[in-house]
Amino acid sequence: MNVLSSPGRIIVGVGILLVSFLLHCGKEDTTGPDNQPTPPEVPPASTFIIDFESFPDTSGILAELAMPLVDTTRHNWGWAAIAVAVWNTILKVTLAVPVAAFLESFHHPPVRQPDGSWHWTYSFRVAGILHTARLEARTVEGGIQWDMFISKENAYTDFHWFEGFSDLPNTSGTWTLNLNPNDPIPFLRIEWQRDVQTETISVRYTIIVPNSPDNGSYIFYGVSAGSPYDRFYDILFAIDSNLIEIEWNHLSFIGRIKDPRHFGDDTWHCWDELLFDAVCP
Repeated sequence: MNVLSSPGRIIVGVGILLVSFLLHCGKEDTTGPDNQPTPPEVPPASTFIIDFESFPDTSGILAELAMPLVDTTRHNWGWAAIAVAVWNTILKVTLAVPVAAFLESFHHPPVRQPDGSWHWTYSFRVAGILHTARLEARTVEGGIQWDMFISKENAYTDFHWFEGFSDLPNTSGTWTLNLNPNDPIPFLRIEWQRDVQTETISVRYTIIVPNSPDNGSYIFYGVSAGSPYDRFYDILFAIDSNLIEIEWNHLSFIGRIKDPRHFGDDTWHCWDELLFDAVCP
């Protein structure tokens, strides 16, 4: 299967207390102020969905400047936009249903089950077609196990579309998605980390389809506190082991790209605030 096109562990009495504390922390029935069980917090949407909106080609600046994607005076930015668009298409088309199901979960309260797990159950629509979802969460060693089951009206029932794991402070985890009900093979692995204090995050999508020329291809997105560039994508096309590095500022739109195969060198190629090719500082 070719998913992509070519163009992101002293005293006996004290010891006993410590063991007791650790065991207590691993139990399912965490309680809130009113002594009622508290459901686990669903990891933020940013752990599941790479942000493509802050990159200039999807931020509205294209329409504002009325320019085509391919422009010889904006070649550096244009080439970066094409590479990003490949993965943006995967998110919007291939992952449309699981993404919609995940986002809808934030609008519904969970219900605690007799076995101590939590279920979010709700309906949602994709392209006007009714779907139902059940997001399950249960405590496991070190964190929370997540499982999403999706049904489509008159098509399929309880398809296990993805599973995941998040640590207890919700600062790191993974998601693994299957391709679709007709081809239920592992397709995409998402690895994420975030820092609540600095509001930074990194997310890596990796294709995990065995025997596919795209197996191992990935896009790694991150928010950093650096200057002048505060966003980045690393994009690897496994078919030729070509790594594309893109950095930009999400407010000023300045950026740069490094693509050894396309440019024939290992240096940065920059663009300015209006996306015109520019000399790198």
